[in-house]
Amino acid sequence: MPRKIIAVLMIPAAVSAAEIPIADFARDPEITHLTISPDGKYLAEARLMDGHDYLVVQRLSDHKITAKLDIGKDWRLGSYAWVGSERIVLSFAEPDGFQNRPRLTGELVSMSADMSAGESMRYVYGFRGGDVTGSRIPRSGSDADFRDAEFIEPMPGDPHSAIIAVNDFPRSARIRNGELKRVNVYSGTSASLNIGPIQGYTRFLVDSKGMPRYAVAVDEHWRARTFSRSGDDGEWTPLNAGDLRESRIIPFAISSDDKRVFVESDDGSDRLCIVEQEFGTATHKRLSCDDAADVTDTVMSFDGKEPIAAVYEGNPPWERLLDTDNLDRQRLHELQKVFPNQLIVPVSHTDDGKKVVLHVYSDRNPGDYYLFDAAAMKADYMGSARSWIDPDQMSERRAIEFKARDGQSIHGIITLPKGHEPQNLPLVVYPHGGPFGTLDTWAWDADAQLLASRGYAVLQVNFRGSGGYGESFLNAGRQRWDSIMIDDITDGTQWAIKQGFAKPGRICIYGGSYGGYAAMMSAVREPDLYRCVIGYAGIYDLNRWKRDTDISSNGNGRNFIAEFVSNTPERLKQASPITLIDKLKADVMIVHGEEDERVPVNQANLLREALESRHLHYEWLVKPNEGHGFFGEKNRQDMYEKMLAFLERNIGSESAGAADSKPPDPPTVGAGESSKQSPK
Repeated sequence: MPRKIIAVLMIPAAVSAAEIPIADFARDPEITHLTISPDGKYLAEARLMDGHDYLVVQRLSDHKITAKLDIGKDWRLGSYAWVGSERIVLSFAEPDGFQNRPRLTGELVSMSADMSAGESMRYVYGFRGGDVTGSRIPRSGSDADFRDAEFIEPMPGDPHSAIIAVNDFPRSARIRNGELKRVNVYSGTSASLNIGPIQGYTRFLVDSKGMPRYAVAVDEHWRARTFSRSGDDGEWTPLNAGDLRESRIIPFAISSDDKRVFVESDDGSDRLCIVEQEFGTATHKRLSCDDAADVTDTVMSFDGKEPIAAVYEGNPPWERLLDTDNLDRQRLHELQKVFPNQLIVPVSHTDDGKKVVLHVYSDRNPGDYYLFDAAAMKADYMGSARSWIDPDQMSERRAIEFKARDGQSIHGIITLPKGHEPQNLPLVVYPHGGPFGTLDTWAWDADAQLLASRGYAVLQVNFRGSGGYGESFLNAGRQRWDSIMIDDITDGTQWAIKQGFAKPGRICIYGGSYGGYAAMMSAVREPDLYRCVIGYAGIYDLNRWKRDTDISSNGNGRNFIAEFVSNTPERLKQASPITLIDKLKADVMIVHGEEDERVPVNQANLLREALESRHLHYEWLVKPNEGHGFFGEKNRQDMYEKMLAFLERNIGSESAGAADSKPPDPPTVGAGESSKQSPK
């Protein structure tokens, strides 16, 4: 069932073969979420139009628009969910100070699915409470509460109420226990259902009656701790105890009869598996497990009641069907034939599961939405995340595996530029941020596809410390930012050379956040391997970063730095790229946002000063009103344009004949913020 067949066939050959505009990769997705009401009457769509977020509701019977909410130029839509068949609960994000990148405000607002019916919006929960003014969001009876609210699910049997979890904001000086509340989405009145078991951010799982049965809390050492409770008045009991103290136990669904719970658990191994556990007994069974990788996602039945497939990162098949007699398992199998080589994920469904919104995506397809009629086995195309992207013009993203120098298996992704022989290519190594628990996946990636569209192969290594390959693999990166994690990236680069994908002398490295740190550390540790390096919101002096980052604003954050990065000034200095800057040979591009709180812009300034004092060339792109990464489309496009020009001078066609020589002389520095040598 190809999407937009007519539109694709009408594209002239000359146009389809033309270079894809940079702006196409910089644009935000036009559709970020699509949901159906519980009774199947309405379809709600989160859409970006003219730079504004909208929530648009249409009645499926006649496709009439019944609600169109403009979030406003200074606000963004966070998330939304149905409560009953006539009400939607939304969360908002707004700029934080001078940053363009919005933060969730922790507030919840409800609106009617049919705004023509009169009063349509109500403030439900948040720090403004009954003091809210203005014509868009009327006053309500809710009390002000300066905490972060998250929608959990509708209250069973009550179309007027929802279950929400409230936690302290991440930067709060005081971190309290999470709390579960019942809130009326019309009046804003609320009542406490339960207090979480320990201090720290807590996720709750409730049963069919809306009673909390599980809580997963993050403790002061950044470990997930899981608790269970039985009965309406039961106490929280820790599951991470005894032999299971270090186990990962993440419940994600309770069966409709409340007799079974489905859990992501290592179940005595080092990999996350899907496990079914019976309440009140020790009976449990593995539904899906893999020797090499964690379960990274679970596909639920079309009524949302039980798992029918598991998703793993690695070699195909990506979506592994479970051994279950659920009819939706067979339906998913048939859909896999219709959408070959793509992932199919149900994201919304009616109460009876007869109509389902499917999100279909792949390495080449940024994502399409279909409304699936389960009885008729018919899927109607409803829209795309990025309709301007033609999957046929995108490049292959291939899952890879290689052995590190110590024999450890390392996985990753290599993007091979469409229309080029996959050999002796200029290569951009692209380490991810995070770094702990983050995973580069096979899904469509804007940066990788942009670079591939210009003829570069792109290598993304899931080095130790990354998620997706077991707890031991993740913990192997602790306090080894500058050593084993960089070694894995180096070994991956050498693997790409040995496989013939990459041409020595035409390799650059680019990354953001920790990826910016890894890019610069790789360039100083392996000065003859990389001809250029791009640090995007990168960390270059760990001692200064520890002092200035917002992570250090509370005890949990300081514990994270001590346990995962380093706990001594000497070690932090030793692990800082700026300490080894004298070894640098690569050309440098520095990209940063002035309002970055996670990695303050003084990191860019310190690197610039170190380069200037050694008379080393660099290019500079620092944007005002941007935080940790560029949120504004125009700023992203500007960065992409400057980055591509920088790569072209170093490893592109201009430098193809100089692969074994020193990096080319820098261009003449002219006006413009991207190439200022010393913008003091």
